[in-house]
Amino acid sequence: MTYKTVFFYIGLFWLCTLYKVHSQVGINTTSPRKALEVAGSMKISDSIEINQINTLKDLDTSTFLIQDNLDFIKTLDVSNPTGAALGYIQVYVIENPNLDWVLDFDTNVNASEYVLNTISAHFNRELIMNTNEGRNSSIPYTSAFIKNGTWHIIADYPSANNKNSTEIGTWTITTLIYSKDLSKQFGTVNIPMNNGSNGSASTPIID
Repeated sequence: MTYKTVFFYIGLFWLCTLYKVHSQVGINTTSPRKALEVAGSMKISDSIEINQINTLKDLDTSTFLIQDNLDFIKTLDVSNPTGAALGYIQVYVIENPNLDWVLDFDTNVNASEYVLNTISAHFNRELIMNTNEGRNSSIPYTSAFIKNGTWHIIADYPSANNKNSTEIGTWTITTLIYSKDLSKQFGTVNIPMNNGSNGSASTPIID
């Protein structure tokens, strides 16, 4: 074995040793904690391929990545009750309306930025039918609508009123509010029924 061959194997040994020791690469850091750690800002012009995402365990915190209006990527911790969230559940307690009638309650939630849905409603007073329909039940009517750029709520029992008109009633209305950035807006679809009871959309919004 020549001395050149000996030096070649010695160099190969040290190369393998160095590769094993320095298998973690750091940029702007001398102690990388992962296979690649960048200590500072980074700009990627092409796509990133993620081969594996581990499933969440019971004790893990669920977080999301979001992009703010300055094009920075931030983490969103939805488990934090005081921080930003993907959606908000807001309960409105509306006291002493006109009998059981809430014609127009302005939530002041910006309709250009958020979507608001009423998901449940409860009125806490006994009702009596205001027609000749006997003691048939009356289904509560609640809805959210846009007026002057904000979301409004209407609530009523169309066929009933307070049994005791002097009692103060209270509506408890639960709403779901989420950003329009988190949903795809298709707009309004007009369906002419032509005085019939059956109708169909010309094309599906999702195929």
